[in-house]
Formats: sequence, C-alpha cells, structure tokens
Amino acid sequence: MDNSSGNSAAGAEADNRPAKKPRTLKSGPPHPKKQPLDFSAMSPRKQQIMASFAAYRDTLDAHYDQRERIIKCSRDITALSKKMVFALLRITQDLPENVFQDVEAKHRQVLDLFAKLSKELQGSNATKFNRQATPGIQEYIEAVGLWRFLQYNELITPEQVLAGLTPEHEATPMVSISNEDYLLGICDLPGEVNRYCINSIGKGDREAVNRSLDFLRTLKEGVSLLLCIRRFKDVEKKMPVLESSLEKIEKAFYSMSIRESEMQRIATNTAVVKMDLC
Repeated sequence: MDNSSGNSAAGAEADNRPAKKPRTLKSGPPHPKKQPLDFSAMSPRKQQIMASFAAYRDTLDAHYDQRERIIKCSRDITALSKKMVFALLRITQDLPENVFQDVEAKHRQVLDLFAKLSKELQGSNATKFNRQATPGIQEYIEAVGLWRFLQYNELITPEQVLAGLTPEHEATPMVSISNEDYLLGICDLPGEVNRYCINSIGKGDREAVNRSLDFLRTLKEGVSLLLCIRRFKDVEKKMPVLESSLEKIEKAFYSMSIRESEMQRIATNTAVVKMDLC
C-alpha cells in the first residue's frame, strides 16, 4: 500500500473528528460563608477544648507579631549603624569635628530605636528573641567601636557600650549585651579599619596607618588568646577576615614606606647632581 494514500486517509479521518469543546469552568452556587462557631450548641467538654485552642492561637499570633516587630527594629538599627560607619569613614575627607557631629546626630536616632526595642525585650523576652535582635546590636557595636577608635585610638569595652545605651537619669541600659554579641561586633571592626587605613594611605597619612596597624595587631592577639581559652564558633569564622585585613594594611604600609624611601633617595641624588653642576 502506498504511504501517501495512507497518510491522506489518516488526515481525512482526523478532519472528520468532532472538534473538542473548550473547557469551561463549572458554574454553580457560590460557597456559603463560614459561620462563626456556635459554642452554645457544643458540649461543655468541647467548649473547653475550643476555648483552649483559641487561646493558643491568640498566644501564637502575639508571639509572631512581637517577633516581626523586633526584626524590623533590628533592621532599622542595622541600617542607621551602617550610616554611622559611612559617615565616620569620611573623616579622611572632612574635618573630624564635622564628622563626629554628624555621627552624634545619627547616634541619637539609633538610641530612639533601642528605646523602642527595649520595650519588646523585657524579662524573659530578652533571651527568647535574642536571635532576632542580635544583628542590630552587633552592627551598633561595630559602629561605636569605630567611633571610639577614631576619636580616642582605643578599643571600646563592654562597659562603654552599655554606658552609651543607658539613658540619662537611669541606672540600667536599655538592652543587655552578651559577651558573644560584643565579640562578634568588634570582630567586624577590621574591615572598617582597613577601609579607613587605605583612605589614609591615599592621603599620605603615615600616623593613621601606624595607629591602624597597632590597633589590629592588638585586636588579633586578644581574640586569638580568648579563643585559646574558650571556643566561639562564630568568632572563629571571622578570624580569617581579621587576618586578611591586617595583611592588606601591612602590605600597603610596606609599599608606602618603599615609595617614600625611593622618593627620598631620588631627591637626595637630584640635590647632589645640582651641587656638582654648580
């Protein structure tokens, strides 16, 4: 049998098939709205169970609402703390007085957010929601740590952090700072000190580079000694960043020193040649 005749017969048979009707959504009466449960028609035992589950639902809703408020507040603190860091890094381009004045204004805004956060972290909530609040706290410690280094050339202490979070005419800080939060906060400092140091090298500020090197070397020794006594998993993860920042500053400082030495040698040779010509 010829293939062409077979194909034409199959095509004709396909054309004679009835066309498929397009699918349409089944129309029907709308679903009736769920009516609130009538507890009066239930047995006392069932009423008690339903009331218990309603209380559980309300408790969970309140828990998640509070959790979301803390997360949002922590994110706002993180964003403002980053703005403090960016403002501080402009110290190589502006007068220190202007920079610190700008940072002080941003710091007051951060304290307002901490006052709002403290209302959510009362009692056992400070431990329950510590994971949600700690990112903002660590970023704040990093910002005030950089501020302290640039202003006084020293590492900020936990007592100084808590003093900055204590309102006037009050004896207790707005939030508590754990040892791990403090360590993780200051371990983020090397990256910002590295940026400040690179900017200072561009300005030819040898003193700023020396201060940065001494600061990071002391910080590395202290953190390494602490890790020998007690293990902090998250702190150990940040040690490579600290070492990398220190290495970058050392290489940049060595390059700066070599360039200065070469420039001095060239200037001396030039002066000798001029004297010979005279």
